[in-house]
Amino acid sequence: MKRSVVFTALLTTLLILAAGAWANQAGDPQEDENYRIRPGDQLHIYVHENADLTMNVTVLGDGSVSYPLVGNLYVEGLTVSGLEDILTEKLGQYLQRPVVVITIGTETLNKIYIMGHVRIPGDYSYAEGRRLTDYLAMAGGPDEVANLKKCNVYSKDFSRPRRVVNLKDILDDKDRSQDIELEPNDTVFLERRSGFLVTNWAEIGQIFGIIVGATTLYFIADRNR
Repeated sequence: MKRSVVFTALLTTLLILAAGAWANQAGDPQEDENYRIRPGDQLHIYVHENADLTMNVTVLGDGSVSYPLVGNLYVEGLTVSGLEDILTEKLGQYLQRPVVVITIGTETLNKIYIMGHVRIPGDYSYAEGRRLTDYLAMAGGPDEVANLKKCNVYSKDFSRPRRVVNLKDILDDKDRSQDIELEPNDTVFLERRSGFLVTNWAEIGQIFGIIVGATTLYFIADRNR
């Protein structure tokens, strides 16, 4: 019991550290008016009353986007409002008083982290509408010692409580409602069945390795901006 409490506390600490790293490296593009556009960002460009010019574009690795009537445009380092001003000016050569609104999201943040007793632990790309079992299938499914009755889902927002899912009920078609849709940056941890405690410290190492790897990628990306 005591080892279980220590293990849970260490897991929670590691996840909190990871959340802090994500927040420090990326910021929130929607809330930070000083956020600077970077490669990998998804830009939704809305032009009022012009469906042909309303679209999603991705910032390429060289910091540019391709947009109708404008061509290739270097946008890395611009704020959202700064890019809105530039596009408004350029589209003004073709349209009468264009109104441009841009919203932004960062593709690299949209991950689901699958850890614990699955066959291929790691991070997987988030897609809207995918459910818990979809991501577990991508991770190769539970291994032979996984506790199907205790699959923990942690939100990036640590003010939200942990969700505990009984995978056995889902797989046996007893309660499909537990097959929840995951949200960006959720972490799934599939516990080991009781009686198999010898590798708990190895599991902590696995979690730490994934988190350090993900955090390192953010540092590398940030340095290369």
